Amino acid sequence: MPFILCFVLIIITDIKAQYGYIPARSWRAITEMETIDSGTIRIWYALNAEDIKNQDTYDDWQCLEIGSKMSRYYSYFIFRSDSLCTEWKKNNTNAQSSPGSCSRGGKKNKIWSEYFFSDYVKDFSAARLMVYTLMPIAIRNQQYSEELPVQDWSIYEDTLTIAGQLCQKATCHFRGRDYTAWFAPDIPVNNGPWKFGGLPGLIMKVYDADNLYVFECNKIESRNQDYPLKLHKTKYEKTDRKKYIKLIGDIHDDYGKLILLTSMDGTPAPKTPLPYHPMELE
Repeated sequence: MPFILCFVLIIITDIKAQYGYIPARSWRAITEMETIDSGTIRIWYALNAEDIKNQDTYDDWQCLEIGSKMSRYYSYFIFRSDSLCTEWKKNNTNAQSSPGSCSRGGKKNKIWSEYFFSDYVKDFSAARLMVYTLMPIAIRNQQYSEELPVQDWSIYEDTLTIAGQLCQKATCHFRGRDYTAWFAPDIPVNNGPWKFGGLPGLIMKVYDADNLYVFECNKIESRNQDYPLKLHKTKYEKTDRKKYIKLIGDIHDDYGKLILLTSMDGTPAPKTPLPYHPMELE
C-alpha cells in the first residue's frame, strides 16, 4: 500500500477510535462553481437547534435559494467554511498544507452526514430532484436524480408565529415517517427545506414525529436584484436512489469495513458507534 494512503487510513482509524464519527473530506474552493440559475430570495434553516438564537447549538445551518427555474438547498455552514478556506489559500499561495482554521460551526462540525454534505437541486420545469453528495474520505462522490417528491399534506387551522411570520399547520406521511410542517401563506413559495414542498406557502418549520430532524427557519433574505444560484464543479458518480440509500446505510453501519480499513495492529477498525436514523425509511 502506498505510504501516503496508509498514513491517511491510520489517521482515519485513530479518529474513529477516539470519537466514533465518519471523517469528512477537505474544503472545496468556491471559485470552482458554475451558475445554474438566478433568484431574489434566500431562506436559512437551523437543523436540530437547541437554541434557535445560538448557531453553536445547531447540527447544521442550511440555506434554500430559489430561482426562476431551479432551487438549491445546501449547508451554509460548509459553504461558509469553504469561503474562509478559499480566502486563506488565496492569501497563502505557497502553503503546502490545508488551512486548519476553517471550522464549519455548529455542534457537529467534525462529523460527516449526507444531510450536511449534499446539495438538493429542484428542477421545476423537468419536475426532477437532483441530489449531489460529497462523500467521506475514500468513497466516490455520488449523484442521483428522481421525480420531484410529492408530499400528501393535510392542512389544519392551527397557527404559529415563526421568524415573524404567521404560519399554518400541515401534516403528512412521507417515505416512512410522519411529519408536521408550519407554512407561511403570506409567502407564496411552493418550497421548503430538504425535499419538502407542495404547500400554499413557504415551509417555515418541519419535523418528524420523533423529533430526530427539526428544520426551522430563522432568517429570510429578499433582494431587489437577482443573485446567482451556483453549484460546485465536483465530479460525481451517477447512481440511483435505491443504491444511494444502501451505500449511505453501509457507511453509517461500518465505514471502516466499507473502505477495507484496519487498525494499526491489523485488526478491523471499530464500527461507528453513533446511532443512525435515516429520514427515508422506504
